[in-house]
Amino acid sequence: QSSSLRASPPNPLRLPSNRQSHQITNARPLRRQRSFISASASATVSAPKRETDPKKRVVITGMGLVSVFGNDVDAYYEKLLSGESGISLIDRFDASKFPTRFGGQIRGFSSEGYIDGKNERRLDDCLKYCIVAGKKALESANLGG
Repeated sequence: QSSSLRASPPNPLRLPSNRQSHQITNARPLRRQRSFISASASATVSAPKRETDPKKRVVITGMGLVSVFGNDVDAYYEKLLSGESGISLIDRFDASKFPTRFGGQIRGFSSEGYIDGKNERRLDDCLKYCIVAGKKALESANLGG
């Protein structure tokens, strides 16, 4: 170890016992001492152990998504592998007042069969995307009703 390395105090935020906490004896703020550990002195880190409790394991049974690449998993994966970009000029609103006029927009989205008409009008687009993607995942897993 290098001689410039110092151990940190046991409780760096506590005032030393010779000072009263209600009296200010020194105008300079207390500084925490830094402790540095060299790479050779650090403990070895191992990968986390695999979970063996079957109640805590996760199994992916179904997938569903709504994205700029498409609204089903197969179309999304094909476009992702082909290197296509989902970024284009914004046309859902007038973006001429903004410095950036491009972005990722979800096109061809339909919530028909997933969200009823009343909620379709009331829900924000983001919530619609979440609900439809979740229901598609349940259908893919044969868990949907």
